[in-house]
Amino acid sequence: MTTFISSQSWPILMLIFAASLYLLSKATDHLVDHAVTLSRQFGVSELLIGATIVSLGTTLPELATSVVALINGTTDFALGNAIGSVVTNTTLVLGIGSLAGSMPVAKTTASRLPFLIGPILLMIVASKYPFDQHFFSAGQIHPLIGVTLLLGLVLYMRLSFRKPAEEAEQKKKAVEPNEPTALFLKEGLIIFISAVGVAASASILVSTVETAASRLGVSEAVIAGTVVALGTSLPELSTTYASVKKGYGGLAIGNIIGANSLNLLLVLGVSIAFSPAGLGVPTIFYQLHFPLAVLVIGMLTYFIFNTKKLVISKREGLILLVVYFIYLLLNLVL
Repeated sequence: MTTFISSQSWPILMLIFAASLYLLSKATDHLVDHAVTLSRQFGVSELLIGATIVSLGTTLPELATSVVALINGTTDFALGNAIGSVVTNTTLVLGIGSLAGSMPVAKTTASRLPFLIGPILLMIVASKYPFDQHFFSAGQIHPLIGVTLLLGLVLYMRLSFRKPAEEAEQKKKAVEPNEPTALFLKEGLIIFISAVGVAASASILVSTVETAASRLGVSEAVIAGTVVALGTSLPELSTTYASVKKGYGGLAIGNIIGANSLNLLLVLGVSIAFSPAGLGVPTIFYQLHFPLAVLVIGMLTYFIFNTKKLVISKREGLILLVVYFIYLLLNLVL
């Protein structure tokens, strides 16, 4: 697809850009509307739907590009893709979402936070073992760590589908459909197809922007630090913004946390596990990406538990946006 887009003239390129932007908007609307319908019909929390079905669909760009990179032998790309997406989702996407409207955080969110910080700390420690080298030197992650992350994914999904007390109460208020299994399959299929549409249109959008940037003479460093990182998070960004504007902030925060968890457990799990020689970790990850990922997840944890209202405030959203722009600047400097 990238080769096809890069060979097009400027008018066709702009037409593709407009069409992909339109499809992204429409697919996002369908995704949010049907996810909420499913949530209300079965008494399932918006957080759960966002953290599983929606986030699985919106993580498809990262998974697809990582698999392609794995096949091509450029496995280092997967690490940058996943960690960069976690930072972008937690700062830019969450920041814009909090400015767009209310983003309530359910208590069950706390049970998912270890799935964000745990994999990053595991990779830092595992890549430096047996600790006989300088911390800021390059490292290597063994394939068994990838298997461990995939086992963590199984645990994450298992915990996600447990029914806490507040969800059981919501279940009592749900409208029981005449054919629950058929409705679940129908709505679930529409949600997944919409998510694939979001991922596909976002991928095309990124390719058009990359091509335009390349023709305008923008450096690859700028493209990698801005366009690519933002592009793979476009599904989460569009879904979050649409969810919050429609009044479904719980779905938005669930999508962000779910997408981050899947980036670390699924995308990196597959990439590391199926790399015969393991995954190389460049020095820049110890200097910037790993520390910043730990920082933003720590900030998210603090924001969640810092208030009794369990809402990400606009002030906190602004702070996250500032961190994102600092991250972009450091990417260009280091």
